[in-house]
Amino acid sequence: MKKIFSVALFIMFSAITVNAQSLQSFFDKYGDDERFQYVSINKGMMNMASVLGGLAKDEQKVMNKMQGLKILTLEEKADSPFLKSITKELYQIIEKGNFESAVEVRDKGERVNIYYRVSGNDNADMVIITKDKGELSCIWIRGKMTKEEMMKAFSDKDAGFINSIG
Repeated sequence: MKKIFSVALFIMFSAITVNAQSLQSFFDKYGDDERFQYVSINKGMMNMASVLGGLAKDEQKVMNKMQGLKILTLEEKADSPFLKSITKELYQIIEKGNFESAVEVRDKGERVNIYYRVSGNDNADMVIITKDKGELSCIWIRGKMTKEEMMKAFSDKDAGFINSIG
């Protein structure tokens, strides 16, 4: 019985690690590709921004829990097979990574989807995918916060992180 339980735990933790790696692999794979614009902001810069950015205390708390932010943007013709392939790959990663949908917006050819997941020890990921004619952007935000903290941080119009960077 102990062996079965141990194997089940190993498989569960392996699946969580593989899911995180596939999103990381996506950014690693296309971060150096000349067709993409790539931005990566690490925890040190996030902390500096929270101190120097003139943010309210609750916004500073959110920034201090952030571990990093990465952005990939591809500008390509709307009917490009490459754009379609990248979009498909990204949504497969979201699906396999057990992300939950938080927001979906469709407006005049533009789409915005926000997904999140929280796994062990309050490791939180949020992925924002924006797509319009000829452009795909993927924003990946990582942090150490609970599901409740993440949802509050990204939805509260007075204290929302997205509000403070947008």
